Amino acid sequence: MENMEKKTEEIVAEEVEMNPKMTERVNWIDTQTYWYLMQLLEISTAEVEEKFPWNIEILREVFAGAVTVLNKHGYNVCDPYISIPEVGRQYRCTLSECGCKSCKCQDEFMGKEKLISNIEDAVAFNGLKIIGVRKDSIIVREGSTDADFEIRVSQLAG
Repeated sequence: MENMEKKTEEIVAEEVEMNPKMTERVNWIDTQTYWYLMQLLEISTAEVEEKFPWNIEILREVFAGAVTVLNKHGYNVCDPYISIPEVGRQYRCTLSECGCKSCKCQDEFMGKEKLISNIEDAVAFNGLKIIGVRKDSIIVREGSTDADFEIRVSQLAG
């Protein structure tokens, strides 16, 4: 049992990052939103720094409003992000969350992080203790028996 505790203490959740396509999409959205606001304010590129400096908070607020309007009228918008739930494992946005039929930003099975995050939530809700995480699995301890279990997630070949 002591060896398992030592082994799991060394296991650390992998930090999830946006892939290049996701980063490119987010940057494009921010740049186009900024350009749109410059046009509304009738500010030239020569005077933009002085009159309307880049403010990501404003850009994201305008974008969120536009997404709300588009969603209301039945349009889904791809807005890539990394989710960080309370349990701690990070995951990339998934098709089930954004409502898109396909994703041009994700070229690998990125739903795995979401599945593992949901499993972690369920484990914590049911009173099991998470004692370690790996890229593709979670190590849990059942309290009444002190038995350790590894829950693995992998994509099946199809």
